[in-house]
Amino acid sequence: MFPLDIILDSDKTFDWQMSYLESSNGEMAELAKNWKRFVTEIIKPFNNYQVPVIQLHKSTTKEAVCQVFEKVNTGGVTLTIFELLTATYAAEEFKLREDWDRRREEFKKYDILDHLQKTEFLQIVTLLSTYDRYALADGAPGVSCKRREILRLPLGEYKKWARIAMDGLARAARFFRGESMFQRRDLPYASQLIPLAAIFGTLGDIAETFQNRQRLSRWYWCGVLGELYGGSTDTRLANDIQDCVAWLRHPDDGEIPRTVRDAQFQAGRLLALRTRISAAYKGLYALQMKSGAREFRTGAAIDNDAYVDQGIDIHHIFPRKWCESHGVSADVANCIVNKTAIDAHTSRIIRGSAPSRYLLKIQKDEGMGCNFLDRVLRSHDIDPNALRHDDFKSFFNDRFESLIQQIEQIMGKKVNRGTDGDASPFIEDLGTSKFDKVIGLIESGERDTVEFKATGRKNLYSGKKDSQIEWAVVKTLCAFLNSDGGTLLVGVGDDGSVVGIEEDFPFLKFGNTDHWSLWLMNLMVQSTGPVAATYLKVYFIEIKERTVAMVDVKPSISPVFAAGKDGHKEFFVRTGPATVRLEGDDLLLFLKGACP
Repeated sequence: MFPLDIILDSDKTFDWQMSYLESSNGEMAELAKNWKRFVTEIIKPFNNYQVPVIQLHKSTTKEAVCQVFEKVNTGGVTLTIFELLTATYAAEEFKLREDWDRRREEFKKYDILDHLQKTEFLQIVTLLSTYDRYALADGAPGVSCKRREILRLPLGEYKKWARIAMDGLARAARFFRGESMFQRRDLPYASQLIPLAAIFGTLGDIAETFQNRQRLSRWYWCGVLGELYGGSTDTRLANDIQDCVAWLRHPDDGEIPRTVRDAQFQAGRLLALRTRISAAYKGLYALQMKSGAREFRTGAAIDNDAYVDQGIDIHHIFPRKWCESHGVSADVANCIVNKTAIDAHTSRIIRGSAPSRYLLKIQKDEGMGCNFLDRVLRSHDIDPNALRHDDFKSFFNDRFESLIQQIEQIMGKKVNRGTDGDASPFIEDLGTSKFDKVIGLIESGERDTVEFKATGRKNLYSGKKDSQIEWAVVKTLCAFLNSDGGTLLVGVGDDGSVVGIEEDFPFLKFGNTDHWSLWLMNLMVQSTGPVAATYLKVYFIEIKERTVAMVDVKPSISPVFAAGKDGHKEFFVRTGPATVRLEGDDLLLFLKGACP
């Protein structure tokens, strides 16, 4: 065996040759022939090989060095910005790789930061450095995290801002947990972590106030649902830190971030979101959990521990097998409207069963009451009545609109509609499905998520307008808002008889459904404020030549207080089929997340 490490040393090669030939044992001619061939085919080509060399002048910029290496080194490991910066800092006796390894250990406490890339960390540090250097000196165009700026980052600046970047990342990880994104794979756009960490690093506690967290949430979801981070993002990342820091520091200036301003969502997009490849798909999955979706088996809120321990993932509500056998197209069956966050055990129960069957199995296996499971379903924006009757069209229409409403609330702007593709494909069946839903609710009777009111304004005994009747409507709607949502049927008596809201028409400026709806919304705005009213959807259904108003209520993200005529604010929740006022210790316990 010829030792390759001596091939460039002629003396050692000659010594090895002589040793080889002396081992001939009378076969010198054969060994000499082998050696000659070895020299011709191996040693000479090796010694004469021309090694390509690219000479770079001392003045060559670092970014040019990086580009040259990437072009030439196609068969090896790419020389990244991190490698170049490592070499640069090594000249000042600073080991960047060891520094990164130590910092990476700190990320392990946050699943969302797992697999954070070295270059992403450098981008955060560079954003912080350039923002401090340029934006505060009225030189905003210099704010950047592009390759050029990273390679120009002095060691002193890196040391200063790396520590602050670590704090920003920790705050960003907690922010994502609050938005129900628990693992790295859940992030619609990993790139959005970069400006978010820089914003938190710049503002610190200022960004953690309730109002600023709400503003950051709006900015974040506009970026996700507007799908604004799919292409080249360097410029947007720089804009984000400038826009958001200014917005959070001076919210009254009226300048909203460009990401919030630019974001648009087309209603028909819901039908095209089918896989995790789409950022908005992952976003809506997380948004469902953020909005209060509960575990199917326990009814507990889906937090980080439940997400991991129970194997929460996105699954079909109407199983694919059921959809195939009932003529539902694959495009519709697999879109986000027919999917939600479901634990692994429940997913195995569902398999290919009809919803009416698997709901009964869940109730039986878990010893769960029908009303309780209905509350869980509502937390996922699922109409329990439609699911229990295997009514896919009613379910789809209802959930399509619920998701639209959810998107509008989180983005703080209207969803774009108007073309044929901007509505549920079963929109033509909406009237029939709402009729069937109301009939089903009336037949099932009042419960914790359903209540009947004969009228909204008129006292049927006195024949006059009664403020107490109106207050009863407000209390019920507030209780639904503060609990798990629900449906109020106005125009239906306690016994299920259809009275009709026509009884209220004499007390409206114009006796029609439009003005009845306007009266209800104004009543809620006056009592609870404008935000709570956005959680209500009003539909009118004709039954036996009388009109029933169906008011669907989504649970509110924040507590809702109702103010009476005297201005005194009260807090209501649902306990079973009753509306209950909470005060004192019970109210405090409820607001902290405990049961009253």
